[in-house]
Amino acid sequence: MAKSRTARRKKKLSKGKVIFLVVLVLVIVAALVALWYFRPDVLESVIAMFTQNDQSDKDTIGNGGQADNPYVTGDTLQMTVLDIGQGDCIYIAFPDGKNMMMDIGSEFGSTSPWNHVNEFLHAKNVTQIDYLFITHGDYDHIRDAKKLLDNYEIKSLYMPLDKAQYRNTWLNLLEAAKEETYTSEDGKTVDAEYNNNVGTYTISGENWEMKCYAFDENNYPDCSTESKADAEKVNSVSPICLLEYADRTIVLTGDANEMTEEYVLAKGYLDNIDTDILKVGHHGSKSSTTQAFLDKIDAEFAIISTNGTREVPGSYEHPTKELLARLDGYTDAVPDADYNGFRQIYITGSDGDITVTIGANGGINITASEASDKNYGEVQVAAVITDGETLYAICIKRGAYVIQE
Repeated sequence: MAKSRTARRKKKLSKGKVIFLVVLVLVIVAALVALWYFRPDVLESVIAMFTQNDQSDKDTIGNGGQADNPYVTGDTLQMTVLDIGQGDCIYIAFPDGKNMMMDIGSEFGSTSPWNHVNEFLHAKNVTQIDYLFITHGDYDHIRDAKKLLDNYEIKSLYMPLDKAQYRNTWLNLLEAAKEETYTSEDGKTVDAEYNNNVGTYTISGENWEMKCYAFDENNYPDCSTESKADAEKVNSVSPICLLEYADRTIVLTGDANEMTEEYVLAKGYLDNIDTDILKVGHHGSKSSTTQAFLDKIDAEFAIISTNGTREVPGSYEHPTKELLARLDGYTDAVPDADYNGFRQIYITGSDGDITVTIGANGGINITASEASDKNYGEVQVAAVITDGETLYAICIKRGAYVIQE
């Protein structure tokens, strides 16, 4: 059947609108690039034009129907859990310009992840690291830590007590950490600040803070002799940290296990908190991330750092089926207005580098370098325009400019 004149007309109008939008996008992109290069202050004002609108406007323009997750705007905190195989390596860029590396290791006998980590840091134009945070002395958390000290200047170190390990890799790192220096802004060589992860303490900057909870010195496990019992003791010295920015909270755990969780819970350190993102303890071990711990933190996203996948566990059977069952079956112990259970579970072994971005307005983006279908949020508003009839938001989505009606 031939199409009606009305149908043909609609098609023509649709093509015309598409052409208009394409040209408009090119013009806007060119203008935004020019503003970014020559007048970043003006670009900030353009972004502010939209971000000052009420929340209902933000919820109806893009963002995948996630009305409880506002666009990422303003200064951001960005955390990347790097895919380094069996092990942990987390890079955090704070909103005030400071940065942190939390652990940098991998499995004994595997290919060193140094090239991946080093390329990542170069891409971020990192030459100095404000904080090197070592959770505990296992090889898959400290393998390349000395190499980091040799190639980058570290201003401040947070380390377990000396008795947190007995192996040579740990002892060599400990010696290098205590001798670390960096070049100050006035060109002087300064000794790096050295701290121990003991008791309760806070690392903070402008508008962000990281509260850390570890065994106090009187209860600190002695892991300095080689025995089978030391394995869980070594893991247990990992502090449990709450990284807070813009009313969002990330839980960082290292290889914290049942011993750590029971100690922290008994102290009441996790009472009355509502968290957003959990870096799962000990690579998804069954002896970490207990039900009692999950009930207390009430997180909505989980990130597991391991060389395994959901279908095929990696070294040491991580992530374990017991842990995955706890995460999959989790529901809020105390129902609230947040998402009930976990929205998404990320595993570096299958999903690649996992990057969390939090805006000053509380918006969250989460991207997985090898699993874009699991990305959350993703949209950042750059500007708003209109053709006289319809309002359009020029957004940055997955690294590209797009138009949302």
